[in-house]
Amino acid sequence: MMNDEQKPDKKQRLIRKGKKVQEPVNTELVVNIFEGFTKDERDLTQPHMGSEYFRVMAWIEEEEEQGTSGVRSFRGFHQFNERLVFPLDCSSYKYIYIELIKVHSIRDPATSKGTVVMGRAKIRLPPWTSRGKFTSKFNLVGLNSDRCVEIKGYLNLSMQLHRYLER
Repeated sequence: MMNDEQKPDKKQRLIRKGKKVQEPVNTELVVNIFEGFTKDERDLTQPHMGSEYFRVMAWIEEEEEQGTSGVRSFRGFHQFNERLVFPLDCSSYKYIYIELIKVHSIRDPATSKGTVVMGRAKIRLPPWTSRGKFTSKFNLVGLNSDRCVEIKGYLNLSMQLHRYLER
């Protein structure tokens, strides 16, 4: 007859003999932002007032917003080639939110800091079990003058879940 003290010893031996102890794994979302495009909606009858700079702001949770550095635009095309890394502490996150922002806008002086949101995207995160890199062109949407949603441009980017053991 076995007593209660012998049962835990048997379980401990099973773990030592063949069961692998799961070590804690950290997960982060790696987002590479390559390039983008936005429609130029300025009034072509008005003179152009200098360079325009753009940056991408992204977040999974609002308090952890990250952004690229500002890049100069050439006829609506923007080259970012930057990487943003977001720590993920659970699999309940479903989306990443992205805004393409025009900074130091001379044409839009009514904005408090000279920044104008040119377009937004809500992008589904890769499946929690995925190991590959996902690369795609994502549309940026915004409101037109009639307050209707329309495509304002796009961003080319890739996303990948990176897992590592903390040592």
